[in-house]
Amino acid sequence: MNPSIESPRPPIAPAPKKGPLAKSAGAALWLVGAVGLGFCWGIVETFLIRTVLASGAYFNRDIYSAVTGRVVFYGAVTVTLFLLTAFVIILWKRVRKRPVTIGAAAKRALVAVAAVAAFVNAALCFVYFWQGATNLTMSNPWKLALLSTLPAAVVVSALALLLAWLRRRFRIVRAALPYVSYFLMAAGFAVGGSFLAYQRYEALSRPDPGNLPDVVVITLDAWRADMMNEEFTPHISGYARESALVYTEAYAPSSWTLPSFAAALTGVYNVTDPGGIRTADDSLPTWAEVMRENGYDTYAILSNPHLDTIRSHFRGFSHFHYVSYKPFLSALHFYDTAPYFTFRGRSCRPEIPGETTCRLTEKSRELLNRPAKRPKFLWVHILDPHFPYQPLPSVLAEEAPYLLDKTSYGKNRGNLTRENLKYFGPLYRYEVKSTDLLVKQLVEDVVRRPNTIVVMSSDHGEEFFEHGNTRHGKTLYGEVSRVPLAVFLPEENRSGDEGTFISMPVSLVDVAPSVLSYLGLEVPDTMEGRRDLLARGGAAGGSGTVYSTLNQKKRFFAAAIKDGRKVILTLDENGEKTEYYDLVADPGETKPLPLDAAAEEIKKELLAWTERKRPSALLKEIEAAPLSDRADLRALGYM
Repeated sequence: MNPSIESPRPPIAPAPKKGPLAKSAGAALWLVGAVGLGFCWGIVETFLIRTVLASGAYFNRDIYSAVTGRVVFYGAVTVTLFLLTAFVIILWKRVRKRPVTIGAAAKRALVAVAAVAAFVNAALCFVYFWQGATNLTMSNPWKLALLSTLPAAVVVSALALLLAWLRRRFRIVRAALPYVSYFLMAAGFAVGGSFLAYQRYEALSRPDPGNLPDVVVITLDAWRADMMNEEFTPHISGYARESALVYTEAYAPSSWTLPSFAAALTGVYNVTDPGGIRTADDSLPTWAEVMRENGYDTYAILSNPHLDTIRSHFRGFSHFHYVSYKPFLSALHFYDTAPYFTFRGRSCRPEIPGETTCRLTEKSRELLNRPAKRPKFLWVHILDPHFPYQPLPSVLAEEAPYLLDKTSYGKNRGNLTRENLKYFGPLYRYEVKSTDLLVKQLVEDVVRRPNTIVVMSSDHGEEFFEHGNTRHGKTLYGEVSRVPLAVFLPEENRSGDEGTFISMPVSLVDVAPSVLSYLGLEVPDTMEGRRDLLARGGAAGGSGTVYSTLNQKKRFFAAAIKDGRKVILTLDENGEKTEYYDLVADPGETKPLPLDAAAEEIKKELLAWTERKRPSALLKEIEAAPLSDRADLRALGYM
């Protein structure tokens, strides 16, 4: 036998066929891998995009809610993409009559989804870079390098992937693709995690504030000043009458939520663009930032989807909780409000009346009772009684049973007509009463709580055709600009003069500097509030003019209140319009008067103030707002 001739190799025995149980176990393992990939995607997207790129510090939010919300969302997205891709691969192979196994299809599907995850994160990097490149790079040059190199690397990888799949060549590139994708996700996790760790280190190095009192701010959305009374807010009014400094002439800085709170939390009038999205000067210190820098733990518990730390005027809250009637939506809201409203629908709040407020008050009470080494600064904002008007059925059954079959008038914007005013007006008032009932226990807890300052107010009022409009954000008349304001000093520091009603005009802009001054903390020079709302003896120190503004797409409103007079200035493409009211003789602002000498002086002052407060940077049209913000605005009826 010729030794050079090889003996024939024995045939390779075919691999034993897997039974149904083994196949199911293999498919389950691939599915678990997809879930794990989705969780990693969510964590990386949270840490990298939201931590490093989205308005700076992610520590300004509740990290647990952040991670869980994104992990659940991207986990579901990844599993869906994985199953769909695997199905398409198997179908394509079967159509071309080529052998394929579930394992091979699952492997390719998993690689494809990993690449998609890396490329989506890269796309988000680009989006945030173009949205805020100037602000990011001015203060943090290292972010420019991150924003430039990471997307560039991912784009190169994407082009290589496309070429490899189209030409079916470059096996090295195709083999490296999953490693590139996984590396990018790991790098994002490392960068974001390091940034978060550094923020935690900064938080632990804050000064010890000592025995300073807790500060609790409770605001009800769209709560009119005349709705703070014994009939519709018996519990809130009762506590205020007993132990608060109540300001009956308090004015919001604007007539809708975002610009009003932006001014209140920065202590500066008219700081946002017409959409309320951006602050004119992102370097303005906020009330929460000052509190946190002085050792406070800062919390925000909110049920209005407009309010998000992506807006710079809400910086400084170490924990930011959004509460909805569905916990999944509560977590999801903080990252992309556009999909939030897609899930939620255009009807704004399709829920059981009072359910969200119950959840919010329970969470607030739990947080306040949680042991802590540092004092707490807590802002609680309740969306009720904002439109749609949904009173508790129990309140309607007791107070106005004729409205039980008319609740639809308070839900559909098309029903807000003069003919239906007899229905939706009372529905609003009874929702105020429902809200008073729902927050009763929270108010009692904070008012009776030792060593605690409590502020209760609203962001704006609500209009019911007093001046030809409904709801808010359209004018600066009293029904939308006047708000309730009650300040409770710590129980042990009350002088006996609390429970008094003060008619001096004040603004929500005065609240932050007043509280900071009371605590003995330095008030930033940028804050414009000059009236001391926590002064002893029930008399606010300081005086001067109170202002309100409203930026619209093609119109600008400014109002000045001084010495019982109010001047409203309207500027648009048609020129200038001035209205003057005597608030003593005409508190409803129904009888405009010709300007007298005193009103002329107020107008001159208002014009000079408007020139300073109406910079060209604030005249961007609302359509320039990001898509997610426009979804917010539409869903709540501002667009």
